[in-house]
Amino acid sequence: MTTLPSRMRGLSMVGWMVVIVIAIVLGTAAIRIIPAYLEYSTINTAINNTLQDNRIIMQSDNEIRQAIDRRFSVNNVSAISSRDLAISKDGGRLHIGLDYEVREPLFGNIDIVISFQKDYEKSTR
Repeated sequence: MTTLPSRMRGLSMVGWMVVIVIAIVLGTAAIRIIPAYLEYSTINTAINNTLQDNRIIMQSDNEIRQAIDRRFSVNNVSAISSRDLAISKDGGRLHIGLDYEVREPLFGNIDIVISFQKDYEKSTR
């Protein structure tokens, strides 16, 4: 009685190369994206901490920008400055609008674009 060889299982060399290339692309993208999200988290925290200050209600737009800039400076934020924020007071509410994007190179002429947008609001009453 002869036995037939069983089918081989597992990935071939080409299969492994495809898996490695995909892992490298995803790893590189993660290395580029994570710092942008960490900086966005820092920006979000700085604006929220500024809004928690009770004196913010009485301050002018320029004083609010200076307070936010101080927090950005302490936290080493370089993606935006307070001049990039839309600050307005209307109807007893303070509005701060955040809208920016980060462009990071991935490979050659391929870039990753990450867009961040958030509106903050505080009652001035």
